[in-house]
This record gives sequence, C-alpha cells and structure tokens, in this order.
Amino acid sequence: RYEGDHNTPTAAMKKIGFILMAGALLMAVSCTPSKGKLCDLAKESLEQSLYYPKQLRILSVSEPDSAFGINYLSPKEMKGIMKTMKVVTDSIMARTGNMSSFNPDDYYVISLAERQMKATSEIRDMVFRSSKKENFSGWKVKIDYESVDHDGIKYRSERWTFIDKDGHNVLRAFDIPLP
Repeated sequence: RYEGDHNTPTAAMKKIGFILMAGALLMAVSCTPSKGKLCDLAKESLEQSLYYPKQLRILSVSEPDSAFGINYLSPKEMKGIMKTMKVVTDSIMARTGNMSSFNPDDYYVISLAERQMKATSEIRDMVFRSSKKENFSGWKVKIDYESVDHDGIKYRSERWTFIDKDGHNVLRAFDIPLP
C-alpha cells in the first residue's frame, strides 16, 4: 500500500519551511502600522498646522499608500496635482478677469493665490530633489479638508502627509489648494 511521502526527510523540510514562512509573514504583518494609526497621525498633524483647528472639516481621507521617498509622487499622483493646480489658477483668473480687474481687497483671491504659490514651491522642490523612485520609506496619506485661514476666510485643500516606516513620525506634509 502507498503511504505517500509525508514521512520522508524532504516532506519534513517542506513543513518546517512552510512554518517558518508563515511565521515570518505573521511578524511582518504585525510590525506594519495599522491604517487607522497612520490616518490618525496624518489628521493630528493637519490639526496642529491650522490656525483654527476647531473649524476643520475633513471631507475625505485616502487609504495609506506606500511611499518611496518624501520627494516622490507617482506620475498619476503628479498629474492629478497638476490638474488641480490648473483649475485653481483658472478660477483665480476668472475671478480677476485675467488679472485686469484684480481687487487687492478680495481676500479670498489673495488667500487662494498665496496657498497656490506655496504649493507650487513645494512641488518644484519635490521635482528638483527627486528624479526617481527610491526604496520604500514609509507611508503617504492624502486628506481633503475644509478650514478657515488666519483672516477668517473659509478654504479647501488636500493635505499630503508622508509618514515614516514605523508610523510614528511625519516626515513631510504639504497642501494643494482646492478651488
């Protein structure tokens, strides 16, 4: 009668290998920060950066995604940011009649333009500092939100937060204005 090869040294080695692989996988998964913890850290960082944190209204929070350097965004992410920034520029131009009827007392336009210039500077810095995808460096979380600036003007933005591998520290954060 055929008993199979479950009692051979090769079968025993396969079982041991399988058990070791399962254990390693379990350890790797248990060492990864939870999605909730990463999102909470990103929200906390956002709240700390606002003039009026009690006025914060979170519109959406992305799933944490792998980051490959604090200066790297995927081509798809970069394209989305560029489209958003174009919409913001177009809205400023529409509101000011292509700057022919610019009103320095229009605090909404001034605030939006300031936030747009700051975002442009951040993106330019990222592009110049990173020419390629690096090794896994941690996580990134995007939060779309609404708040009030230091002049009391309501605004909307998306906050990109880069978090270390362990999920303990924010390495970089920047905002892209939303019209």
